[in-house]
Amino acid sequence: MTAAPARADAAAGSWSDNHQLCQSSSCVRSGNIVRLWQAIVWADDLSGTVGSSFIDGEFGSNTAAKTRTWQDVMNVGIDGSVGPQTWGEAYGAVNRNTGFDTSTQTGYFYYGYNRTFGLRKQNSNGVWTFLNPRTGTWTGTSH
Repeated sequence: MTAAPARADAAAGSWSDNHQLCQSSSCVRSGNIVRLWQAIVWADDLSGTVGSSFIDGEFGSNTAAKTRTWQDVMNVGIDGSVGPQTWGEAYGAVNRNTGFDTSTQTGYFYYGYNRTFGLRKQNSNGVWTFLNPRTGTWTGTSH
């Protein structure tokens, strides 16, 4: 059983307590939290073959396969699902960036191997948003 996140409907805190993403009905399989994960895979794509159209919010077989590749490269348990260890490893690439600060949010970048994208954390509750590489808009992390 996966620990519940600080907010049950969005990425919060340091991500290791985010809901598990996978293809099973026992996991989160769609929504903006999946888009966040897909943006991470997109940013870390070593092959250069993952386009932003990959960021569709559905955790299907393509996302599971690319997750296994990501886990292999990052040297974390390879199971094709995104649980505490995988979320924690991804969070390690988040770095402060004042350029994305607002009066109520603290700005960050996700520094991938090939690409970066912006993130913001709400100061009042620790909930994250991200600059969706597919749409170019700030997107919540709900599911």
